[in-house]
Amino acid sequence: MKSWGKLLLLAAGCLLAAGLTYTQGGFASWLLLVISSIILVQALLLHAFALQGLQVIRSLPQAVSMSGEVMAVSLQISHRSMLPLPWLVLRETWLHEGSGAKLTYRKLLFPWFRTSFTLHYQITGLMRGVYRFAEWEAVSGDLFGFAVRKVRGLDERHFVVYPKPDALNRPVLTLPATNSDRPSAGSPWLATPNVAGVREYVSGDPYHRIHWKSTAKLSRLMSKDLEQATAAKRMLLLDTTPAVHPAEAARPLLEKGVALAAGFFAAAASGQESCGFACSSAVRRIAPTIRPDLTLAYEVLASVGGKAPHAFPDLVRKEAGALPPDASMLCITSTLEPGLLRALGEARSRRKGVHVVYVHARPSLSVADRELAQQLQALGCSFTEVPHPQERWPKQGGVADATA
Repeated sequence: MKSWGKLLLLAAGCLLAAGLTYTQGGFASWLLLVISSIILVQALLLHAFALQGLQVIRSLPQAVSMSGEVMAVSLQISHRSMLPLPWLVLRETWLHEGSGAKLTYRKLLFPWFRTSFTLHYQITGLMRGVYRFAEWEAVSGDLFGFAVRKVRGLDERHFVVYPKPDALNRPVLTLPATNSDRPSAGSPWLATPNVAGVREYVSGDPYHRIHWKSTAKLSRLMSKDLEQATAAKRMLLLDTTPAVHPAEAARPLLEKGVALAAGFFAAAASGQESCGFACSSAVRRIAPTIRPDLTLAYEVLASVGGKAPHAFPDLVRKEAGALPPDASMLCITSTLEPGLLRALGEARSRRKGVHVVYVHARPSLSVADRELAQQLQALGCSFTEVPHPQERWPKQGGVADATA
């Protein structure tokens, strides 16, 4: 509408110049009429014929990437317009489905008589999830801004970003128990000093050989013997409920938990161990009897997010009742609360080995969290805290031009 208004204004100026030439004559009036007429004609031609047959073909080097990496995008742009294009602005928009963030690439070009050219740009700082192409827009016009032509288009292009595995390199936390929270004498199996087929953890032991059931019983890291390395079954349970305090930490803490889960899957796959997965959001469950398929695991982890339809304590109870007797549970959460402790206590009553990984946004545990960790230890659960303060939070990436 604005473009047509400018064209009407230019046409009115041409008529005034023509009237001035007819009534007054002279070189100046004729020059004004010729220049305004030339501008009007080229504006009308560009408005009618510019960007005819415009094609924008984009290509990606791969359909899958890892979080934190860079995705390169190549554009092949061509058109069939016979008119020279003084300028061209190209805009492309990508949408990150998990966070709703929009990433926009803009490029100003001066193609003139060129009918095809190639552009390159990069999407940096990839976040876990799916990036889906939203739309592209090309805008061109005359040199004076009287005629502007826009062409828009869509594409079904998308790519998936898997979580980058993060190793849990922090020790099992052992807190001094008070008289009121020591394991009861009626459950001697919680404090059994020797477990057949395991030994004390030695620095340098592969992480995938940690025996979580014995670790939970003894509150210290225990490693499996080589002959038992393929017999273990583990179930990863991920809490996707947003952390209450602080609210802005919800997304970074979830991403840290997903990265830790990816690290556990990678360790299980390298050790040829069975590992299952379930979380409180509505994503596919992986049974622990299946040998770890990293592609399947990463695809499931990439889709984790959204509103949690089930409370995490309910998920713990459900899995504790469904898991085979020889399976242990590894719970990754950013919320420690009494309801979760009760659910973990019920799991321990079923003689399930339980290890809790607590991801939080503080430099160290608060007094309330230490008390809850002591209660977990009293239940026979092993406990690891993973501080993830704000300075370690990943930042949403952007778009960078890579055209030489």
